[in-house]
Amino acid sequence: MTDATVYDTHWHLAHSQPSVLLDYFNPTRGFIPQINILFSRFKAIQTLCDAGQADEPLTRLRNELAFHLVKMSRWWGFDFCPRGLTGVKNPLFLTYVKAHISRSIDDECFFDLFTMQRQMHGGDSGHILVLGRDQFSTSARTILYGVDGCKSFRFANQQKNTEPEWHRYSYPDFASAWLAAWSTHCSGENVCKNLREHLAAEREHACARSWHQRYFHHLDARRAIKQYAEAQTQLEICQSPFGKAEFETIVNSLAFDIVKAAFDRSITIADLMEESGTSDGTLRTANTIKYRARTHVATNVDPCHKPDMDTLLDRTLSYIPRRCA
Repeated sequence: MTDATVYDTHWHLAHSQPSVLLDYFNPTRGFIPQINILFSRFKAIQTLCDAGQADEPLTRLRNELAFHLVKMSRWWGFDFCPRGLTGVKNPLFLTYVKAHISRSIDDECFFDLFTMQRQMHGGDSGHILVLGRDQFSTSARTILYGVDGCKSFRFANQQKNTEPEWHRYSYPDFASAWLAAWSTHCSGENVCKNLREHLAAEREHACARSWHQRYFHHLDARRAIKQYAEAQTQLEICQSPFGKAEFETIVNSLAFDIVKAAFDRSITIADLMEESGTSDGTLRTANTIKYRARTHVATNVDPCHKPDMDTLLDRTLSYIPRRCA
């Protein structure tokens, strides 16, 4: 079956539903792979709609994906400009979002909380919209998550048949609240052997947040190489599996940016690094970057685009040996 028949309207209606692509309450799924595939599917469906295939089911799916791009930008805390990211002008993009939330009261409440706050006590940290229940909670103790009137994420412990007790601290994104909830839950049990790991994960995610925030910022080759080195340094000092996984995806994503920059210039990775003022333009370093870029494509890129990305990688040389004069 060819690409033209695979990625048509029927394929997207079966494979591009947000419930299939996203898992909001499990941050171990990672930010980068989820946002990449969400962005990719919205763009693909928008292209189909622009080509005249915008029947009602596909239009509804496009609108729902538009809403989830907005929701993910709040959930993970990244900078989001519809026109800059999707090519759709902001007012038009907003009509997609509003068309979706008119059909979903839960999504309308979430959108309202981060915009007009007609249903919330604006600025009131004690007024909390409950988002859901932690999927790893036990029957004896439930962890709930919410967003308060200050637009910050919160968590609560709830014993069976009692009112939830909301933790007094607030957090800028969901993953921060999720990690803090499990650190608190661990320390309350007095038997947790992994409390140090949980606390390390909180610290490391706080560092990763700044990378997530500017994920869609444009990077030239020099900045990509500089940020690759910085992220690699942070990865090396991570102590928790969660922090290591976050920075692995960040480093691999930046490695792909470097390879793509070399591909666009039709030069080797090593030459690009040397041209950018990096002294370590060796075969070993170039091969490491290319390996990390391949890992990024394998784990973080929409499967629809992997063949094109693999071709790009295959055509980019790591290093050409220099001849002695």
